[in-house]
Amino acid sequence: MDKETFLESGLLEQYALGIADPAEEQVVEQMFNSHPELRQEVEDMRRAIEQYALQHAIPPPPAVKTKIQQEIERKTAAPQQIATSGAISWLNVVVIGALVVLCTLTALRMRSLQAENKNLQGQLVTCESREKIVAFLKDPQTQPMLLQGTAYAPQAAALVYWNEEMHTAMINPFKLSPLNRNQQYQIWADVDGKMVNAGLISTQLEKHQSLKYLPNAKSLNITIEPLGGSQAPTVSRLVANHAI
Repeated sequence: MDKETFLESGLLEQYALGIADPAEEQVVEQMFNSHPELRQEVEDMRRAIEQYALQHAIPPPPAVKTKIQQEIERKTAAPQQIATSGAISWLNVVVIGALVVLCTLTALRMRSLQAENKNLQGQLVTCESREKIVAFLKDPQTQPMLLQGTAYAPQAAALVYWNEEMHTAMINPFKLSPLNRNQQYQIWADVDGKMVNAGLISTQLEKHQSLKYLPNAKSLNITIEPLGGSQAPTVSRLVANHAI
């Protein structure tokens, strides 16, 4: 049994409460050997239970104490039953409190596991995305193209990876300067003499962004546009281009 399955089984809580059977106790103690940190969790649970019991303990009324003492002195069967019943009632309060604490701890653990699972899924997606990017860049049909700066922005540059067979394209805006928050880079393809929108470049300028592949493109051009892009390129703000 792996750690996540074990925690979801509730055996750890039963062990802490002392209601696990011998077979279940053996399973828990085996998990302690492979995951020593679980033993500390049990100690934390038991301390929480004790603190809850102390904080919520209800002292018996003085009249009850006097009555019990009187009944003990008489040494009759009836008083023993009353005393036992009273003891059971106080025990019930402690047990109920302990169960409340355990339920709370279990809920917190489940939230923690869900958050950890979500994080792991996010990391898995990131790894898978990186693998796809690497495979695309290594593909023999992927051709890198350097978009060089224009007179408007002579220091600008970006790498476009173009794969005609896969009909896929990516861009690495490695040498585009950050813009103000109201502007954004947009890339255009010259298709049959018309400038066609090929996508926006993220304002964070991350490496290897997806780009719209246009099979009949003759050139690629990057302009500075208002945030969100434009319907037509602002030619006066052409920062980089390259003929395909």
